[in-house]
Amino acid sequence: MSENKNNILIIGGPNVGKTHFGGQLYGRLQARSDFYKIVSPPENLSIFKEVLEALNDGRAADHTNVNLNEILELEVEDTTGEKISFNFPDYGGEQIKAMVSDRRVGKSWKDQIEKSDSWMLFIRLDEIVPLEDIINRGIPDVKVLAERNKTATAILELSDAAHYAELMQILLYAKKVPTRQKIVVPKLTVVLSCYDLMEEQAKGKLPKQLLEEKLPLFWNYLSHVWQPDALAVIGLSATEKTLDKKNIDKDFVKRGPEKFGYIITNDGKKESDLTLAIASFLQ
Repeated sequence: MSENKNNILIIGGPNVGKTHFGGQLYGRLQARSDFYKIVSPPENLSIFKEVLEALNDGRAADHTNVNLNEILELEVEDTTGEKISFNFPDYGGEQIKAMVSDRRVGKSWKDQIEKSDSWMLFIRLDEIVPLEDIINRGIPDVKVLAERNKTATAILELSDAAHYAELMQILLYAKKVPTRQKIVVPKLTVVLSCYDLMEEQAKGKLPKQLLEEKLPLFWNYLSHVWQPDALAVIGLSATEKTLDKKNIDKDFVKRGPEKFGYIITNDGKKESDLTLAIASFLQ
């Protein structure tokens, strides 16, 4: 069968779960028990070495080095035997923040953006700072205002919605994608990471409804720029529970990392097969 080439660009700032997802995804592909499996192991596994060791020990992995920028090329096949190659990049999430604040795309990033066919944007909704609504909340008293001013956001700092919209526009500009018509390529999947921390708020809602609720302006931007069949929103919990960097989770060790983690698909179905997170890109 012919082999397809897919370059998936993983996009996300610091502390959004990219590293744990990468380690868990590789572990599932290597186990060969899910829809997609690895055809042959890659020569260099350095980008997943530490996270795989940490997860096997029942611990959370350290964050990726801020200056790291490496790519792991994987050849996988589905249950029908169709072979597909795709690239999985790993980098420090601070690079994404710098890209938006500096309004500049470095050469290594420009190369990855130009080669990419599909994008996965990681967002942690539990860390989204809610905007003040003076109409509904009214004006707080002086003591409350004084307390808020101690931790006030800088005037020129973008809101979360504006940050993500600006990021998308920077990436689209770097890839030279026109937006006069709705976008088909690159496909975009918004990954709502650490979804286990949002379970109460997510009850009875599709992931895209939760995104719209938490970041309405950003969702409005996405739905106006991308074709509906080229845009998906999924929930992801790579480890299904919060792990500590030092204290070992004995249950996690006993059952193994492959028994933990799930995604909530675009249509709201819960799946333990983490390889399905990339399925729409590889079809």
